[in-house]
Amino acid sequence: MEQEEAVRLAMRGVKDIQVQAERIISRDNSSAIVESFARYSNELKDYIAKNISNEIINSHLEKIPNVNYKRIRWELWHILVLPLWFIFLYKDSIAKNRTIEEINLIRGKYAHLELLLRELI
Repeated sequence: MEQEEAVRLAMRGVKDIQVQAERIISRDNSSAIVESFARYSNELKDYIAKNISNEIINSHLEKIPNVNYKRIRWELWHILVLPLWFIFLYKDSIAKNRTIEEINLIRGKYAHLELLLRELI
């Protein structure tokens, strides 16, 4: 019974992460939302790995890359030193765009994971 409940919770999380990925790819890709997706994706993978004991699921989880994106936290001195402000903004933009490309790939992997989880129910 615990395994079945874990699978249902994992499926709900996988569906939710796919919706978030679609939202990020299509329109809403602020740094805060991308960072939240990254954190949630990594937590979801950890939850599934710990609570579902299935070789196929676990091997597929290993194929889903961890999303490593942390937005830049602005401090007063960043804004006061004008040239540095543009550099930080540029670096953040490049990192976010790379992460969005990763999210597009990850969305497909989560769709496949959802199909694998449905077979367990």
